[in-house]
Amino acid sequence: MLIKKEHAEALLRLLSFEEETQSKGMEIAESEEGIYTELEMQALVRQSAPLKRELTYLGKELALVLKGLVEKEELPFPDKWPEGFRFLGTEIIAMLEAAGLSGQVGPLAVSPLKERRLAAEMKDPETGREYVGLTEAGQKIFEIYRALEPELEISSNLAQEIRKLPAGPARAALLTTDTHTKHLLEGMRLIAYSVPDSDIYTFTALGQAVKKALSLGGFGEGDVLTSDILWALADVADGREVPEATIAILQSLGYIDQHQELLPAGYWGLEVLRLWKRDIIPDAWTIALEEEEVEILQAIEHLWKKAENNPEEAPTFANLRAEMIDRKIKQYKEILARYGRKLDEMPEKFRQIAGEFMLAKDLARWYDSNFNLRLSLYSLESFNLIQTAQDQKGREVFELTTFGRKVLADQESRLREISSTAVKAITITRRSFSAPNISWVEEAQEAGLLGTGEPTQSGYFYADLAESISRIPHLTRYEAEILATIPSRGISVDELFELVGEGKRRRFKWALEKLEARHLINILPDGNLLETEAGELLDRAVSGVPKNFGHPINPLLYRVLKALSEVGTLFVKEKRIRILPRNIKEALLRSGLPKEVFDEALKAARHAGYVGKNTITEAGYLILKAVEKMNPHEEVKTFYQGV
Repeated sequence: MLIKKEHAEALLRLLSFEEETQSKGMEIAESEEGIYTELEMQALVRQSAPLKRELTYLGKELALVLKGLVEKEELPFPDKWPEGFRFLGTEIIAMLEAAGLSGQVGPLAVSPLKERRLAAEMKDPETGREYVGLTEAGQKIFEIYRALEPELEISSNLAQEIRKLPAGPARAALLTTDTHTKHLLEGMRLIAYSVPDSDIYTFTALGQAVKKALSLGGFGEGDVLTSDILWALADVADGREVPEATIAILQSLGYIDQHQELLPAGYWGLEVLRLWKRDIIPDAWTIALEEEEVEILQAIEHLWKKAENNPEEAPTFANLRAEMIDRKIKQYKEILARYGRKLDEMPEKFRQIAGEFMLAKDLARWYDSNFNLRLSLYSLESFNLIQTAQDQKGREVFELTTFGRKVLADQESRLREISSTAVKAITITRRSFSAPNISWVEEAQEAGLLGTGEPTQSGYFYADLAESISRIPHLTRYEAEILATIPSRGISVDELFELVGEGKRRRFKWALEKLEARHLINILPDGNLLETEAGELLDRAVSGVPKNFGHPINPLLYRVLKALSEVGTLFVKEKRIRILPRNIKEALLRSGLPKEVFDEALKAARHAGYVGKNTITEAGYLILKAVEKMNPHEEVKTFYQGV
């Protein structure tokens, strides 16, 4: 939705005409057609005659909200607004949605929403807590946005502009087209701007599909992609009878061939139709990897190559630990050679560890004090990059998955961390009105995921990876504490840091990165965060775990629970799964774990309260339910990657 000064004036003129004359169909000047076309594309205005316009039902609702704000003198009349002022835009809609989800306006949205009288200071009647929340006008506008069904009407000229523009995310300065075209693209929800200042633009999921379809077809005169064309294309795909004239149009535009089979542009046209008719896409999937974890992937691959000549070199935990100790000693020797003893000049993440390295007499102990190999292995397995398995001798070994090998191939030229925030700068474009914040974009550029105008090959890879992996649960004690601290309606990132940050920004940041990458929390563009459904379930599940558990849930515990559930019987009302003792052996086989590892994990699961004598308890059952919410429930189409 886009409402600037000229749009607001037009809506109020139409409202005034209809109220005064008790009729519809106000005459407009030819010079105003562009403004009214922009409102038509948003389904706020409809054409009743060539030079007559009237409000739609939702257009009238929005005009009444504007009128109310003006009459109460909360807002000046639109003719007093500054030139270019965006009363509503995709960035404002994103702020309204985030506030509705979290129950409060986030720090980045307070000033813009207050300025528009869409938010105000409030007090919770039950707790007495003061906060900034949405006003009635703010809530109403978001309801109107949700109910609107914008038009989709792309002419050959507009198609040419769409083909030329970078897909984004990119600086708004790269959106080099005229103002009317920008308004049409935003009004049809093909592009979105970032919170809070529209510094970044991007083509949305719908926009990317349109762009792909038009890169492959839609070459012609007049309208080349419209709702009528899309529905006709769907009829052809479904084998329905379509008039010959319509068939000829679809063929001339390159959507179908002479045998009425879909061409690539036609397939993307059907994706446009699917996205155009669906509601807001709620989730942006992501993944997070620390440098240390990538190094472990490299070490696992190296040990398997050595094991080709000597099976004893396979990546058992002991062999992997020894390999990582050697690698870390070499790395820190190189760091000290580069910086000497000038710790102040080192990157902060190396400083403390390098200082301890210089003083260390037992380097194995130094490694164990500063690096947690088991933690990293759990994290890698939770993202489906490795799998704990057993070799021919029944030993616990670690194998790279197909996804893990792909990550290594990407990291070969430049080893680096990949944050959830950087990946989300790309995947958030799936949503109908969301663009990444400028700080997210900068993080993605630093990680090599974004170029100046579009994602890089690495960016597309990690975006696709985030939507393809099968996540399984893992929580450190600190991450569990963060989940337990988040209130039911959300909290700002800064407020949460004050409660659990312990002054360690990097540790806190990476805990949030991992929680979001596992789809347990959602960090919103306005600076708020809240638990997802999966996060709420897992939070409840681990709440009773004894405090001495360093990892209240980890992939090995989950694999035991899952295997037990497959050989047990579910009692839905009790939220328990009963297991016959004789079926434990079958569960061991299904888990794929070495017997010793399975037995230890089962023992830990009992101690944590996930497994009783012959049952999976309610806490264990909640973990299984959480995993169902941690992954996409539908296949997601690959991101737009040019022609």
